[in-house]
Amino acid sequence: MNYRKLGRTGLDVSELGMGLEYLLDKDEHVVVDTIKAAINGGINYFDCHMGHDYKEDLIEYEGYHKLGKALAGIRDRVYISYISHFMARGINEAQPRFEAYLRALNTDYTDVYMVQFCDKMKDYEQVTESGGLLSYAKKLQTEGKARYIGISTHSATIAYKAIESGDFDVIMYPVNPAFDVLVDEDNYIENDLGKLWDAAFDYKSETGNAQLIRKSIYTECMRHNIGLVAMKPFGGGFIFRDDVNTGFTPLNLIAYTLTQTGVSTVVPGCKSTQQIEELLSYYTSPAEVLDFSGAVSSSRWSIKGNCQYCNHCLPCPADINIGQVNRVLDNKSAADYRALEVKASSCIKCGVCEERCPFDVKVIDKMSLAVETLE
Repeated sequence: MNYRKLGRTGLDVSELGMGLEYLLDKDEHVVVDTIKAAINGGINYFDCHMGHDYKEDLIEYEGYHKLGKALAGIRDRVYISYISHFMARGINEAQPRFEAYLRALNTDYTDVYMVQFCDKMKDYEQVTESGGLLSYAKKLQTEGKARYIGISTHSATIAYKAIESGDFDVIMYPVNPAFDVLVDEDNYIENDLGKLWDAAFDYKSETGNAQLIRKSIYTECMRHNIGLVAMKPFGGGFIFRDDVNTGFTPLNLIAYTLTQTGVSTVVPGCKSTQQIEELLSYYTSPAEVLDFSGAVSSSRWSIKGNCQYCNHCLPCPADINIGQVNRVLDNKSAADYRALEVKASSCIKCGVCEERCPFDVKVIDKMSLAVETLE
């Protein structure tokens, strides 16, 4: 298992995390066995999303009790993100549910208190207003009951607001090749979240543009040292549909997600020990199994001319790490550029990299731009 910093929290989280939404409604022995298999495999970050059996009028949730039994005696080995689902109802309803969560897990704190489902501006304003859930989360932080504060959103607009506010240590945001290419999201996100999936499904690469507004969130999280938790790496599963699938697999989509700038951990939903084993096979799979470039470049979500850092352009005759130079250029990080062993100015303009690139990136122009702006 590899570990990455969760932004400014400084926590070393497993790059393969785990979402619990599809697990907590299973039988207790399945929950316990699956969690223990994950921990034994090195997974230490868990997104504590309620299972599908959860009823909104419940304060005590049985799924949390199952999780508590799985973590008995090993709570200090893991990091848990608590998801608040009661934004619209205010602190009075959020507090008893959070306290019930702590009791069920037999713990006195959560590592991340995640403000959930802020996908509309009115929701974000309600969360951040005086006396809103952000105020409650800060109170919990002062009391030592929440180490860090996060926010979950599907909206780039909300994500930018959260980043600029400085109030959030962690952002949970969808990362997958289908959502990454979408633009004009305010046309659908303010009315119906389901239209996000519709827009991704209906997207045609030949009519798309290369603004990649949503992907810029990753760079902004890195620049502001905010932990980026990547959710929905499979796009809710529709990426695997026969009429859109061009070779995507769970493993190459995980590889795609972990290749993106700023990602601290990815949290696919797992509901059995078998799925944990399949997830952990990421580390024993050959490079061709993890290679996402062919699937992305031939899919409807391919945007030509944008480096995906897949390294198909290598080896470079001048020993330039082209993908890393492009990543640093995209992040506009002069400090990271100075740390590179071989600079873009070593480019001999041979064009071999451009012949190999599955995304038609104008690598020579990119190297010249890196020299101009960073060197």
